This record gives sequence, C-alpha cells and structure tokens, in this order.
Amino acid sequence: MPPSRREWMKRRCRQVDMSLRRAQCYWATIYKTVYVQHPELTPVLLALLGQVDGIRRANKIYYLDVFGGTERDLWSEGDLDIILEEARSVPGPLDQRKRSKGG
Repeated sequence: MPPSRREWMKRRCRQVDMSLRRAQCYWATIYKTVYVQHPELTPVLLALLGQVDGIRRANKIYYLDVFGGTERDLWSEGDLDIILEEARSVPGPLDQRKRSKGG
C-alpha cells in the first residue's frame, strides 16, 4: 500500500493509463484481424481506438495538473501509432493447421 492517499491516487491514475493502453492493444488486434475482410467495420474500430486515446490523454493532463511530477509511462503522442503497428491479427483455423503440421 502506498504511504499516503496522494501516492495511492497517483498509482491509480497510472493503472488507469495501463488498463486503457491494454484496451487499445485489444482493439488494435481486432482491427488487424477485421480490416482485410471487412473494411466497412474499420472506421468504427479506429474511432474507438481514437476515443480511448483521448481518454488516456485527458488522464495524463489530469495527472500532471493535480499531481505534477514526472509523466513517465503515461500517454504520449505516438502511442496509438505504435500500438497499431505492433498489433498482430488473430490466427484463423487455417493458420493454426499450418502451425500444427510444421508448415
């Protein structure tokens, strides 16, 4: 347990950011899986990713305004681009068969 309420709240703000980033990673995986076969669904997914990005940015602004200090490990400008770039699509049944046969 952190030593004070202030430290506890700072920790919670950081946890919020980590959780939202994890949610963005999940949405990015869905995006990478869907965009090839269903491009009509991608605007909605990109909008969801952008909204979560906006919430992360607002959390950082709140954190810096209320607590000051370092912004290390909080939202930064290029996070969403990195998340989308690193995302992998969910393997389908054919991909899994290829792996099990060693091909």
